[in-house]
Parts: sequence; structure tokens; C-alpha cells
Amino acid sequence: AEANESQGSLDIAIASYRQILTLDPTHRGIHYRIGRCLRERARRSHHPEDLVSAMAEFQQELKLNPENANAAYEIGELHRLAGEAEPARTSFEAALKIYPNFPEANLGLGTVLASLDQPAKALPYLKVAIANDPTDEASWYRLSQVERSLGHKVEQQAAMKEFLRLHNKEAAIQ
Repeated sequence: AEANESQGSLDIAIASYRQILTLDPTHRGIHYRIGRCLRERARRSHHPEDLVSAMAEFQQELKLNPENANAAYEIGELHRLAGEAEPARTSFEAALKIYPNFPEANLGLGTVLASLDQPAKALPYLKVAIANDPTDEASWYRLSQVERSLGHKVEQQAAMKEFLRLHNKEAAIQ
């Protein structure tokens, strides 16, 4: 199942993961992996029903394993992408209770707080995201936006400079 997932054979991977669940319905991590495959399939094919199914898989994973910060993060991200700020915030906060230094969850919560016009609350989460993944362009970009909202011109320019450096470096590699 994992090999098929890594090769992009998502339908085969999903079927293989589901077969694991027929043998062991409480096997931890499998609903999470199915959810990831469904989310990726939705990204490729733009079928919103896959996102609904992915959400259900991530929620099922949390029922089996409430300590799965990745599943909580994915639920938050799906809510964020759907423009549902408060449920996204709740899910990102849940992920961070389990794994406080989770870069993506810190970025997600910082992004949601910024979208709720709470840049001062967003700032520490974006700084933690960067501290734990200093090469993430999105974190630097969001930080520059928040610093600008707070009127921190020097900090905003420094964050934008780092974003552009990383972005240009990535563009040069491709």
C-alpha cells in the first residue's frame, strides 16, 4: 500500500489500505493514510467528494488514535481550505497540544489567526513554524504579511527578503 502511495497509484493504495482494515479494523494509521490518498486524489482530479471522504477518514483515525497530530492537522487544513476558520483553528490547536513544534500546524494556526484579523496572536505561531522549518517559503511569506499588519516594517522586509531568497532558490532548482 505504501509503495503504491509513494508511486502515485492512489486507487491501488486505497484498496490495499482498505484490505488492511478488513483484517484489522482498529489498525492505527491506516485511516490517516487513506485520508492522505483521498486528499491527493482530490488535488489531482478536483473531485470534492474525495475531500469529504478524506475528512471522514481523518476523523475516524482520531477516534482510533486521539494522539495522531497529523490527522488533527489534516482536518484543520481541510477546514482552512474550505474557508471554515473556527473549525480549522480548533483542529490546528488540537494538533499543537499533541505536538507543539509541528511546523505545518503552527503555520496553519498562524494563517487562520491572521485571516481572523488577529496578527498579534498569529505571530508566535509563525515564528515557531520557522524555527522548526526555516526553509519553508510559506511560513516566511505569512510572517511578512503579519509583520506588515502589525506595522513592523523592518521585520516585514526581512521576512519578505528571506521568502524571496528561498523562492528564487527553489525556482532555480526546478
